[in-house]
Amino acid sequence: MTYQYDHSRYDPPASVARVTLRSPADSARQVTTDALVDTGADITCLPRALIDAVGGEPAGTYSVFGISGVFIGSVNSYFLEFEIASTKRLTEVAAVGDEPIVGRNLINEFVLQLDGPAQKLSITSATK
Repeated sequence: MTYQYDHSRYDPPASVARVTLRSPADSARQVTTDALVDTGADITCLPRALIDAVGGEPAGTYSVFGISGVFIGSVNSYFLEFEIASTKRLTEVAAVGDEPIVGRNLINEFVLQLDGPAQKLSITSATK
C-alpha cells in the first residue's frame, strides 16, 4: 500500500500511514486515523482518547525518554489490534502524546520504502 507524505501538518513533509485500531476483545470497536511513521520511536504511541475510544487492554507501564535521553515520565501501555496495509497485528502501545505515532515495535513487522523525492511511503507485509 502506498501513502503520500503529509504536507499539511509537517514541514518538511513526513511519512504518514492510514491505520485502523481495534479492541482485542471487541473488533466492532474501531477507529481509523492517520499516524506518523516514526523510525526513531521505540514504541507505537497513541493519545489516551484514541485508546479509550477503542478499548485497549492494559499491558503495563513504560518509562518515556525524550530525544536527548532525558526522562519525561512513566505512562501506561495497552494492547490494541492495528491494521496497516491490509495486515492485522496485535501491538503494545504507550498512552502518550496528542498524535498517533507508529513506532519500531510495529514498523519492524513490515517492509517500508521511503521515497523522499516522490514524497511517498510504501508499506508491505513482511513474510515470515
